[in-house]
Amino acid sequence: MAPGEYNAKNHGGLHTGTGKYQKGGVYSANGKRYKRVPTKDFVEGLTVRYVGTHKDFVREEGSILGGGTKRSRSIVRVQFPDKIAYLHKNSLEIIP
Repeated sequence: MAPGEYNAKNHGGLHTGTGKYQKGGVYSANGKRYKRVPTKDFVEGLTVRYVGTHKDFVREEGSILGGGTKRSRSIVRVQFPDKIAYLHKNSLEIIP
C-alpha cells in the first residue's frame, strides 16, 4: 500500500497520478484537452455542439433544455433537430 493518509500522518502523500485528474490524460478524449466548464454555465437556450465520439451525434448542434427528470449535476438535456438526448457536460462545447 502506498504511503498516505490511511497509513499514518507523517507520510508525504500518495503516488503521482492519484489525484483528481488521474483519468484526464491526453488520450482520454481522443488527444484533445478541453477547457473545464462549470455546470452553471449550461443555461437553458444555450447553443452547444457535441464533441464526443458517439456515432449518432457527431459534431451535431443543439440547444440546452431545462427541466426534465432528476439527474446528476453533470448530465445536461440537449434538444437536437430530431431528438432529445441526455449528455455529459464534458462532451459538449459551448458555441458563442
